[in-house]
Amino acid sequence: MIAASLPAPENAHGFAEPFRPLRPASGQKRIAALVLGPILWVAALLLASWLLDRTNAIELGLLVTAATFVFAAVVLSLLRLGRLREERRYADSV
Repeated sequence: MIAASLPAPENAHGFAEPFRPLRPASGQKRIAALVLGPILWVAALLLASWLLDRTNAIELGLLVTAATFVFAAVVLSLLRLGRLREERRYADSV
């Protein structure tokens, strides 16, 4: 009953036209943000470890951050390779 009275996700904001950015971010800017973001976090943790001189807790944070970055890079690379393989497969069949 309640679900039937809720607006659809595209109509939830109440505007006639959905939001569209004037200029979407380029692929290079998105890649730079995804790569530089974790690097900046590592730099911030290094700075904090130097300022606070609490290397045990900061070293653990650096280790977790580095492991997360490596894991994300591997997963994103595998996803990209899979997408390219699918694109080639469908391009060949058309």
